[in-house]
Amino acid sequence: MVDAAPAEILTERLRLRPPRLEDVEAHLEMDRDPEVMRFVEPLPGSPPDLEAKRRRLLERIESGWPAVGRQFYVAARDGGEFLGWCALFPLEDRAGQPVEIGYRYRRAAWGRGVATEAAAALLRFGFETLGLDPIVGVTDHANRGSQAVLAKVGLRRAGNIRAYGEDVAFFVAHRAGWLAAQSGGSGR
Repeated sequence: MVDAAPAEILTERLRLRPPRLEDVEAHLEMDRDPEVMRFVEPLPGSPPDLEAKRRRLLERIESGWPAVGRQFYVAARDGGEFLGWCALFPLEDRAGQPVEIGYRYRRAAWGRGVATEAAAALLRFGFETLGLDPIVGVTDHANRGSQAVLAKVGLRRAGNIRAYGEDVAFFVAHRAGWLAAQSGGSGR
């Protein structure tokens, strides 16, 4: 697996860049929105309070988390405000697990194609640059919006699994099939 990351990934409308310490407050503000967190918290092992969350975010930024994969903060390409984050990281953040695509966005970004555009760019980066295979996704069964994003970017529903202490919908994309589909071939 190649571990070379660009300083940022640009899409038609978005800029995906490594997180910075000055992003922490915007991230915490997003995470205080109960609608944003409806399908996320409480996660087993998640920090119990705002200060613990702040420390965890700072530690992750300073350490370059994750060790396998990459995290990006997402903003408008023209330098707009923080919209959310997307990342590739081991499922349940445990070594030896397949790499998961994850993301979370402020409500202001919902319904505008931001999650789909960023996820498509992140999958390309994961498969082409990092050489990951497979890339998986998990969602709460009721989170139809996130399931639609995963399907739009080429992950296929592969049943259910137990992850993060819950029974969740499981999605998967394999490198060869995904790359073939992107180049007009078949075989997802």
